[in-house]
Amino acid sequence: MSDRQPVGVDTRDVAPELVTVVIPSYNHREFVTAAVESVLRQTHPAVQLIVVDDGSTDGSRALLEELAAQHGFDLLTQSNTGVCRALNRAIRERAKGRYIALLGSDDIWALDKLALQIARLRAEPGAEFCFAQARTFQRTPDDARGAPFPARPLEGSVVGRVAFRQHVPAGTMLFTRALYDSLEGFDERLKEEDWDFVIRASTRTRFVAVRRPLLFYREHATNAMRVRPRREIFHQKMLVLAKNFPVLPANRWMCAVVVHFAHDVLLGSVLRAFRRYRPVDANQ
Repeated sequence: MSDRQPVGVDTRDVAPELVTVVIPSYNHREFVTAAVESVLRQTHPAVQLIVVDDGSTDGSRALLEELAAQHGFDLLTQSNTGVCRALNRAIRERAKGRYIALLGSDDIWALDKLALQIARLRAEPGAEFCFAQARTFQRTPDDARGAPFPARPLEGSVVGRVAFRQHVPAGTMLFTRALYDSLEGFDERLKEEDWDFVIRASTRTRFVAVRRPLLFYREHATNAMRVRPRREIFHQKMLVLAKNFPVLPANRWMCAVVVHFAHDVLLGSVLRAFRRYRPVDANQ
């Protein structure tokens, strides 16, 4: 698959389309400046940035106020209510773009991220959801390690297939405001809100992808996926699957439940047992 432009369209004559980017931020003073700068330096020329400080207690708010005064982006501040409410508030109250994109306050975008995704959507009339691959890093994107993920991005009609895993890195999501409105936003009752949104979006539109790492996902000690117990993650996944039972093929829904149980509960228990009772080398 190529990131080609639409046949017959001279991109020099196409007016840049406004993309609203939302960064929900909570206690990421050390990282948020890099996230903001990666948005402000995008090669796509029409970007509205909204940052929501979700009740940070580490001095993030003061830093973001300085950055907002310097660069002129929208800054919303609120008590800590969680990422879902932060996203919905920013989009519903302030977003002006035809497209919406999300970025974690500890992550970084490639500078051509939005330009490549807008081009990809223009190449596929009717598609309203685009994502890309990602890579992990610790200090700077230059030390990114591991293979890009997902290895094989799912495109086209992906209903049912998205139930088996969240294959869309949340920080790569780009979707139309019309799609967001039709889905009534992110479900504030859930902690796996991005996966729920992906599942629901798959019932409304085709997916397209850019097969390049456009998001650099920062690994650090407080990553949510590192600190949350696997059983809690499994419980949240079951809430998402139960909610979406009516829109998913029944056989795929059942298989998905079994797959997630095996991965999050059984495999986790086996690994913990091995770590606890692994044989001790007699020569040590």
